[in-house]
Amino acid sequence: MTFKRGSLPRKILLGILPLFVVFVTLSVIFQNHFQEQEMINEASVAATTYASIIRESMVSMMVNDLRVDSTFLKRVRNLAQFDTVDVVINDLHLRPEILKGLEPLHRSHSSVPRASSDQTVRDVLDSGENIFVKEGMSFRAVVPFQATEVCQRCHAVRLGYVLGAADLRVSLDRVAHASAENWKRSAIIFVLFSLAAGTFAMIIFSKFVTKPVDKLVRATTDISRDIFGERGDSGQVGGSLLNGHRSLDELGYLGLRFDQMRATIRQKVMEIDEARTKLSARNVELERALDQLRTAQEEIVRNERLAVAGRMTAQLSHEINNPIHNIQSLLESSLKKVEKTEDVYELISIAQEEVNRMASLTKQMLDFSRGNSVQEERQTFDVGALLNEIVVIFRDRLAGRQIGMAVSIADALPPIHGSRDRLKQVFLNLIINAADSITPPGSITLGCRRTGDVIAVRVTDTGCGINPDHLGKIFDAFFTTKKEVSGVGLGLFVSYGIVQQHGGDIHASSEPGRGTTFTVELPIARNSEAHSTG
Repeated sequence: MTFKRGSLPRKILLGILPLFVVFVTLSVIFQNHFQEQEMINEASVAATTYASIIRESMVSMMVNDLRVDSTFLKRVRNLAQFDTVDVVINDLHLRPEILKGLEPLHRSHSSVPRASSDQTVRDVLDSGENIFVKEGMSFRAVVPFQATEVCQRCHAVRLGYVLGAADLRVSLDRVAHASAENWKRSAIIFVLFSLAAGTFAMIIFSKFVTKPVDKLVRATTDISRDIFGERGDSGQVGGSLLNGHRSLDELGYLGLRFDQMRATIRQKVMEIDEARTKLSARNVELERALDQLRTAQEEIVRNERLAVAGRMTAQLSHEINNPIHNIQSLLESSLKKVEKTEDVYELISIAQEEVNRMASLTKQMLDFSRGNSVQEERQTFDVGALLNEIVVIFRDRLAGRQIGMAVSIADALPPIHGSRDRLKQVFLNLIINAADSITPPGSITLGCRRTGDVIAVRVTDTGCGINPDHLGKIFDAFFTTKKEVSGVGLGLFVSYGIVQQHGGDIHASSEPGRGTTFTVELPIARNSEAHSTG
């Protein structure tokens, strides 16, 4: 629990220190092992060398004096390099001619040990191989003396026969002492190095790790306090900074704060997404409401224009119509009093035609002014039959102008309720406008279909089309795009008013240079309306 509550530098130090101790310990152990092995190898080489010298000396003495000097054996036993040196002999197999000197030979060999029951010595004498073995705290080397050609002068043996061996022993206390000294030096070096490395590591760690981590901890604490409303001293690390999380170090504390902030951010993102969805829905509703408001505003403006234009045209028509009727009466009376052969008759006829044209224009203006006030007799009728009548009227006339007329009327259309004459005026006006926009040859298509609860009548031409800038103004009063003065720009305006009076709608779509389509939508007659006129 104490380690868990420790600071990050303490945890790192306590984590690295055991690893360093293990590393140093293993280094000392391996060093001592290698040192001991090296000393054993050196002892093996030295034992082999001394054994070779002993053998050569003994061979020389045997050849020259047929005996081994006891003084030489004493010197061999007192070699400073080894603790003990023993020379053992095997069966010598002396030749018969040498037996005459047997007594001196026996005296010379009295101080040389015979082959004992030591198994290691027996193995060397039997195998002729060197044996190096560690026995406790001592090192033992048994090196055989093998017969050479010189030895065969005195011994009836084969070459390589083991005549004896040198048994050398050396204590390993020096190795143990060196190992202990090595342990002491390693301990001193370890302590000094640990102090230096620890001090250096703490300085580096404090500068490049602890301080940046502390700054990050304080920053996360400030952010958490702003988000969660926590209170605490952001200047202390490991104390009140942890604010109830004292079992965590700096990294654990950072992880906790990051998890809290991640959860909060996720929640905020979800709230933002939800708000964005609601805002998008509200925007759609606002756009729909704005469209409806714009449509209603345009409708109000159009109706106001219609009312103003109606009042104005009614007053003008009334004021102009009376003088026109008087002029018509005077011209008719004048024509009756003048012969047709007279020149004045032609002039009076031209004047009468112009006055009649003016009367027609005033009548059109008067019909426009009465559009909102006069209630014509309404009836339930088949709009398809009405369109067929119009086609019969216009087909031959348009054919003479190289304008074809196609009809596409659906079967079994439900009836509509309204003024047959007024709606006929609308369709006639649309067909006339279509014909005026066509540069022969061309065609006009008349279509009629049911769409939901309305009957949709479409008049499509292949004329010049309508400029997009003018498309929104074609239903305004006194607006016209015709080059020749053939009206006062009230045709579509009056048609729009008639369709609105019938609870329908009229709109246009056009592509300049390719033609225009006018669509009139009229509601289907209700059952009560059909029965009332049936």
